[in-house]
Amino acid sequence: MPTTRLEFHPLTYVEERDGVTVGRVDGTSYAQLPADGVALLKRLADGMSPSEAAAWYSVSFGEAVDIDDFVDAMRDLGFVRTDGEDVAQAPAVRFQALGRAAFSAPAWAAYSLLLVAAAVAMAVRPELRPHAANVFFLPSLIAVQFALALCQSPAILWHEWFHWLAARRLGLSSRLRIGRRYYYLVVETELDALLGVPPRRRYLPMLSGLFADLFLFAGLVLVAAAALPAWPGGLALAIAYTVLLRMAWQFYIFLRTDLYYVLTTALGCTNLHEVSRAYLRHRFRRLPWVRPSDWATDQWTPRDRRMAPTFALIMVGGVLAMIATVVLWTGPLIVEFLTRVITAMSHGTSGGRGFWDSVGSLLFVAIELVVLPLLAGRAGRRRAAASTPA
Repeated sequence: MPTTRLEFHPLTYVEERDGVTVGRVDGTSYAQLPADGVALLKRLADGMSPSEAAAWYSVSFGEAVDIDDFVDAMRDLGFVRTDGEDVAQAPAVRFQALGRAAFSAPAWAAYSLLLVAAAVAMAVRPELRPHAANVFFLPSLIAVQFALALCQSPAILWHEWFHWLAARRLGLSSRLRIGRRYYYLVVETELDALLGVPPRRRYLPMLSGLFADLFLFAGLVLVAAAALPAWPGGLALAIAYTVLLRMAWQFYIFLRTDLYYVLTTALGCTNLHEVSRAYLRHRFRRLPWVRPSDWATDQWTPRDRRMAPTFALIMVGGVLAMIATVVLWTGPLIVEFLTRVITAMSHGTSGGRGFWDSVGSLLFVAIELVVLPLLAGRAGRRRAAASTPA
């Protein structure tokens, strides 16, 4: 048993319902430990040698502890300083004042006025209300597709920027990065540092992206109110419709959206998605196509296991929300698109502008929904084959 004292990086301790989240102050590593594990870790961090800490634990809790295994786990988490390693320090956080201003009382008052003005405008002018036909603000389908494609990235960046600002407001290090989901380039905000603050302070950074979408929708409605019937007003309404679709997507809890993390935080859970999937596979294990479940293992926290049956129903609710979105919003959009394509191709001449515009529009859809997925799948199989040992 080691008798040499260990050097630890500065750590943060945040009380959770089922334990304590311990993390490095630089936000690079976190773990949730039970109360006795936290007490043991604090003794080691305060200067006890592993042998002394093990003896203290035995007296305090009436049972022995595998101190070597515990110390190895702390090393794997990066909590223990290695020889020559610099002491971890909380990163410097810039733009904290900007984050505070974005969520200050005057800012919330301005946001409220924006929402009220948009609601009044939609009540007075029915053409400003969301409708699938709003997307087709130009006669050319392919022009509509390119315009919306170009506008989606700034709209998504706006969503993520509000996440970033809300984290900066708390003095947390957050970072915007460009990633890829399947074959789409996406902007994502790293919010791991939220684990270093109490759960009640995590909600605004998690929900701020949804608020940003709501404010953007309201602003676009007001732009359309001022610009219609000119094409900038039509473009504003078209983008507003796609913003609503992204807001609806947040309710697809089973996809681990922003609202999923809000819910798990409110329930005091850590990995509800995986534990609920394991629970469902366990319940339907007799079906031939259900793969074996690891529900019987002890890798899940007690609270996660207790909440799994309830969360499984919430996941089903997310699927129903997705179906409702398809039926009410996405479905009419598809029907409107196909109606315009079929009309142009059947009633126009083969050399007419409408005919070739529809052909180009269908080609654009085919590339996005067929060609790019096939190329992405082939690239993924090549990477998997390259990483498989011979």
